[in-house]
This record gives sequence, C-alpha cells and structure tokens, in this order.
Amino acid sequence: MPTTEDAPLSGQVPFAIGQSSVVRIPIPGANGLCIELRARGKVPASGSTSTLFFQDATGKRHLRLDYGYNVKSKTIDYHWNQKGTFQQFAIPDHTTTGKLGRAGYQAAKYFRYAGRLLLVVGVTVDVVSIVRASKPIRRASEVVAGWATAWIGCKVVGAGGAAAGTAAAPGPGTAIGGVAGCIIGGIGGYYGGSALGGMIYDWAEDTVFLDVPQVSAP
Repeated sequence: MPTTEDAPLSGQVPFAIGQSSVVRIPIPGANGLCIELRARGKVPASGSTSTLFFQDATGKRHLRLDYGYNVKSKTIDYHWNQKGTFQQFAIPDHTTTGKLGRAGYQAAKYFRYAGRLLLVVGVTVDVVSIVRASKPIRRASEVVAGWATAWIGCKVVGAGGAAAGTAAAPGPGTAIGGVAGCIIGGIGGYYGGSALGGMIYDWAEDTVFLDVPQVSAP
C-alpha cells in the first residue's frame, strides 16, 4: 500500500489555475469560438491592444476586449471590437464598456502572465514530487493522468461555465463563467485522474500474469 512518502507535494492547484490561461475554452453554440487570452491570426508588430478574446481558430471571427481609440465614441476607452460574432453575443462593434469592462481587461492582462507562471510552478512541483517519491513510477502515473484529465475537465466544465455566463451577461459573463469553470474542472479532473492513475498502477503491480502454454498447431 502507498504511504505518505508516495504522495509528496502536488502541483494540482497551480497547474489547474495556470492551465486556464492557455487552454482554448469552448463557447457552446458559438460556431467554434473559444475563450483565449492571446490573439490569433494577423497581429500588429507592436502587439495587440486587446487582452480578452472570443475567437475561432483563425482569429477572423472574434469579439475582443480592447483599450484604445474608439471610432464610435471618438475617445480612448475600453470597448468591444467584434467581427462576425453579433449573432452570438448581440454586442455591436466598438461598444464602450464600463467599470466591469475595465476590470476584465486588467484581469485578463495580468492573468495571461500569472497563469503561465502558475502552470510552470505546478509542473515543476509535480516533477519534484516524482523524484522524491519512494515509488517514482507510481507517482509519474498519477501526475501524467492528472495532467491529462485536468485538461479535459477544464474544457468540459469551462464550456458549461461559458454557456451559463453568456446566458447571464454576454461578454463579461462568458469570460468569468468560462475561466471559473475551467479552474474548477481542472482541479476536479486532476484529482480524479491522479487517483485513477495510482489505482491502475497498483492493479498492474499486484496482478500476476501467467504464461499461456504453447501447443503445436494441428
């Protein structure tokens, strides 16, 4: 039976939180749009002025939260830019956002980097836990299974959160629900996958496979 030494530090929480900054979180009913924190497609050499994106795989169809000159309000403000997404979110191009939009813009801006740092921390902690474990192969089985199911959980629960958020408040609600769901699903997926990986290892280790006697062909 495994002991406490077989389960040292775990990167479960930092990995699950961090992965939500890099996973494409699907938005149900949006014809391939996903929540992301980086632009796809053609990006200016100076970089994008947006921090939150609901976009397809090419970046051509998108709704993005931007800060800069707004041709509609004739001033510099936080606003939504959209192309081909009005049907999903009912947000016209260059729609000015209020305090919630500003908070969302800043949160996405900093989480894009903080999330990636947490992801690296989670992976590092898990690698260290493998090295320190009394049964490193068993621990590696737990970690790899945890990573895989955390990714799946993030997408599945994140998609549900994005759908609920869109129904409540298209745009801001989509992002909040999607990212929160991704984190929750990632933590649950990591825990479940890690436990399953350990169970499979224990089963394989305790199982004795008998050789089948060979007989001559008639």
